[in-house]
Amino acid sequence: MTTTHPYAHHLRYKLTPADYAALRTRLAADAVCLRTTGIHTLRFASYRGALADAGSQDIPADLHYSLHYYDNDPAYLRLVRQCGWESAYTVIAEAECRALLAGETDWLLERYNPILQDFHDCLTEQLLLPQVMLSYQREIFHMNNLNMWVALDTDIRTSLEHMHFLDPELLERDSEEQEGQFLLEVSYSDDVPDDVLCMLEEAAPRRKLLAAAEPACLPA
Repeated sequence: MTTTHPYAHHLRYKLTPADYAALRTRLAADAVCLRTTGIHTLRFASYRGALADAGSQDIPADLHYSLHYYDNDPAYLRLVRQCGWESAYTVIAEAECRALLAGETDWLLERYNPILQDFHDCLTEQLLLPQVMLSYQREIFHMNNLNMWVALDTDIRTSLEHMHFLDPELLERDSEEQEGQFLLEVSYSDDVPDDVLCMLEEAAPRRKLLAAAEPACLPA
């Protein structure tokens, strides 16, 4: 399945716990909560750039692959290919993902799926490897009558133990000493309305702009 993200602009901010609490209270009163879900994400990165002969064979800078599952249930996984503002994903089974994490890649070609075949090429030719894992809770709010949404990500934790990706209890143990972070993401088509900017300034004055964010991979 291929989709083009409906919002062209994305802003991501780091929040303090106090600003998160104040902003969530405002959003709960002024917006509609679309969904709340726990997300586990495993991102893949190429290390060819570190090699002297990498040259023109590098993966394009805006091409990324990642695995996702939701609400601590690895029975349903998405493999997402992100290139610019266009994303495509396919569903893989837990057993297939465990094989992938163990270094088995032949099954990617046996599925005759173009996304899986492209992923296989990147794994075998571009030294694409598992990198960082993210675990967090996401609340998505739709602003009434506005073509935008706001996401609050909480208890954000990271791990490099990619073999634990499908085991939420092990992931929690890996990150138990981390202090979960709070992030705000605003996705919009044209401009952020003045009243929304005022709400952010009033409720989260200490927010720190991190970067213009890539399109988020949201659960269906």
